Amino acid sequence: MKKHPLIIVFISVLFSCTPVQKENGKFKNKEGRFKISFPSQPILSEKSGETEYGKLTNFSFKSVSKNDDNLSYQLSYLDYPLSFTDTLTVDHIYALFNGAQNTNINSKTAELIGVFNHKILGYTGREFRWKDTETKNLIRIRFYLVKNRMYILTVRTEEKNNFNVGINQFFDSFELINTESIANADASDVLSDEIFTISFPKEPENRELETPTDYGTAKTKAKSYQPKLKNDDNLIYVSAIQNYSKDITKTEGFNLEKYYSNKIQGTIIARQSALISKKKIIKNGIEGVEMKESFRNGQIVIKTWMFLKGNLHISIQVMTIPKNDGNKAMNDFFNSFFFIKD
Repeated sequence: MKKHPLIIVFISVLFSCTPVQKENGKFKNKEGRFKISFPSQPILSEKSGETEYGKLTNFSFKSVSKNDDNLSYQLSYLDYPLSFTDTLTVDHIYALFNGAQNTNINSKTAELIGVFNHKILGYTGREFRWKDTETKNLIRIRFYLVKNRMYILTVRTEEKNNFNVGINQFFDSFELINTESIANADASDVLSDEIFTISFPKEPENRELETPTDYGTAKTKAKSYQPKLKNDDNLIYVSAIQNYSKDITKTEGFNLEKYYSNKIQGTIIARQSALISKKKIIKNGIEGVEMKESFRNGQIVIKTWMFLKGNLHISIQVMTIPKNDGNKAMNDFFNSFFFIKD
């Protein structure tokens, strides 16, 4: 498959003040076949360029708000020839996303910190998270390929505002209109149910990523449901399995207590949170640890259970506000967790 240089053509754009139709609080674009919630009126720009696939046009909608946790919100889309996209496998699509996001970032000071796979109506998507080591700004870019159309959603924010609610509200508000779902969507990214069971309040979103660890690169599959306090006492529910390449409990000098301690310390440093408490727990005969953190200067409480089973690190987590700590929905989620017997 050829590397495609299309995004380079569309980096420089001329903005116009073309209005966007609003429907049920969301901005709707009939030609783009999408709806999404911008915090302020987006500005539409478009630019055409010659590519190896002929003349293509990139349409971009961008919103910048001074009174917001984020620096900017943007949605762009462009159409490839069907003769090209009809030949792509899922791996080819991921390669297309990889090339496009590298071109979009195009900065020597940007560092990739996470990759997540997504789907919408069965169509393949992938999100990249970047940090600019010079400005300390964070960039999240999510791609979807829907038939021959590529959608690109981008949010830029300052490091101090990482994990703010507005980021996920923007991504989660994205809807496709006049688009049929894929009947037999690939479910390869769904978290395996052969290791444990847990009950989410509603259908969760599935994600995948690879992360470097002290034991080599680990693959993680996660499920998350984010009610953000809407008809729920919590902000987010998460379960995840991190798959190491080997059974780390059999490595020389391995100590389970030290392992959990290092995990907790790494989490605290990465999130810049404060540890409230930690204690040992046992579930189905497997020793684990419970930790609670105070996040964003005490605005959020995070409760996490973590277990190590061979080469698998399992974690479940609920994020809420302090006054809702220990609420019934949180307790029900943790109490629904059980390991499946080997």
